[in-house]
Amino acid sequence: MSASKLLLAGTGLLRVHKDLTFLPLIPLPKPSFSQSIRFRGVCSSVAVESVAADNSELSQQLPPLLHPWPEWVTFVDRLKTNGYLIESPVKEDGTDGAGDFIYREMNLLKDPCLSFARDRYDLFNSLSSEDIQAVVEVGCPNILRKVVNSAKRLRAHLELEEGDVCGSCNLRGSCDRAYVVPKDSEPPRTVDVVRLLMFYAMDPLVISGGEKPPSRELAESCVRKLISKLVELSESTPSPPPPKQTARAPLPEKKAVENFSDNVSNDIKMQSGDWTCTNCNFLNFKKNRQCLKCRVDRPVNVGVQMKDGDWVCSKCNFVNFARNRRCRECSADGPVREGDNVEMKNGDWNCLQCNFMNFARNKMCKSCRAPRPVRQLNPGEWECPSCDFLNFRKNEACRKCKSKRPRQDEREYEEQLWRSPY
Repeated sequence: MSASKLLLAGTGLLRVHKDLTFLPLIPLPKPSFSQSIRFRGVCSSVAVESVAADNSELSQQLPPLLHPWPEWVTFVDRLKTNGYLIESPVKEDGTDGAGDFIYREMNLLKDPCLSFARDRYDLFNSLSSEDIQAVVEVGCPNILRKVVNSAKRLRAHLELEEGDVCGSCNLRGSCDRAYVVPKDSEPPRTVDVVRLLMFYAMDPLVISGGEKPPSRELAESCVRKLISKLVELSESTPSPPPPKQTARAPLPEKKAVENFSDNVSNDIKMQSGDWTCTNCNFLNFKKNRQCLKCRVDRPVNVGVQMKDGDWVCSKCNFVNFARNRRCRECSADGPVREGDNVEMKNGDWNCLQCNFMNFARNKMCKSCRAPRPVRQLNPGEWECPSCDFLNFRKNEACRKCKSKRPRQDEREYEEQLWRSPY
């Protein structure tokens, strides 16, 4: 206040003596201590605002963080170089369409990573088994089906106990395949390793730098080693693909018949009765009478184990059992034989229409469903009405089911006894 009053007084004196030609200059008092502090405070606030503005401009000029792992950035750049990852078109302002977020975008990196892994299937044997074991022995990065299957294939290849790994995994409570051991699993491939590395790199905890379980530190360090190894191996020339299996040349007819099992391709499972054409080596089903490829008739007795009495139809080459009087395929008559080698038991009968031999219990022919003909019984013999068993005349009860003899048969038996001269 004193300084302001003096300042006003000085100006008043100047106004009163404005007609004077010369007035001595009155020295103004210096600003007080409070005014200097206030001035300095204003200057410091302006300086802070200018520094903050400079920092914001500098942060806008610096590129954002691509990914916490430099190995992953190098791997993605290698995918771009090799043509697996197609960059987005440049916008009007000169920036990339996808930007630097492509290193953290799963939808853009999934297909290129897996395509690279499928093309470089030869890199699996060059990766460190110790690093792969350190990655898969702590569990799976998530519970997605393909990720879990890839981890299980790798653990089976490394001969790790699936139960021990699932027991220590933090996701076992929500995983529907926990403690499941794969049966006859496929051999591991490079795509299984790359799939796990990709999901580890795309983990939100890795990108955001959040807190992670202690067991993840060793696994993540091995993941980064494997990514670096893939980048190094990607510079090598891919191995040539394995040779494809070529068709075998047709063998001579006699050799094809004798060495039947040698002509069949190893990757085709033959069933009983299937046969190989002697002309073109084509594998045919049992039901084929002619080769489906070259129309040559099926050879006789090829690939079929015939027992004593079995016969081959002369019309269709169908193999019939010994009891068949006619061919089961074309109903042609069987060959005429001097002696019947088929042992027929008591009660068995031959059908009058198809000559099929039926068992005693069959009331209808098993082949043509014709009714069983009336048996020609010896005097006194009788058929059991319950089980159709043929009994001798001396049997008062059925020898098979113990049923009593019918009364009509008893009367005929008594008449035969009365008429008997003995």
